[in-house]
Amino acid sequence: MRSKMTRTVTIVLLAMSIVTPLPAQDVKSERQLPSDYVSDRCSLFPDGDWGHCCVEHDKAYFFGGTKQQRRAADNKLYECVKAKGGRKHQFIAKMMWIGVRVGGVGFLPTPFRWGFGKDWKKPTGR
Repeated sequence: MRSKMTRTVTIVLLAMSIVTPLPAQDVKSERQLPSDYVSDRCSLFPDGDWGHCCVEHDKAYFFGGTKQQRRAADNKLYECVKAKGGRKHQFIAKMMWIGVRVGGVGFLPTPFRWGFGKDWKKPTGR
């Protein structure tokens, strides 16, 4: 059991060292959020001293956009959390980045997907 856990941790750490986000690009938008918009902060992730990073990330995800804009928003989240300093925040930033890259895809009908402010249309497969 212990060797399986060690192997799993090794694989996760190796993946984190290989999958490193690019430097964040500024994600600017002139679009206005609805007056009743409320962020859930860090969806499916514990809130910490990085909560404001998640709120800004949620704003970008609300509107959605191109693949490049999504990557820029995810990279900006990574940089914001990492900027808190220390190994803990560097680790958390990588885990969050991996989580949003995998779980934030726009084709799933989740409340935290890329473009969650738009009506979700089920892919037809054509």
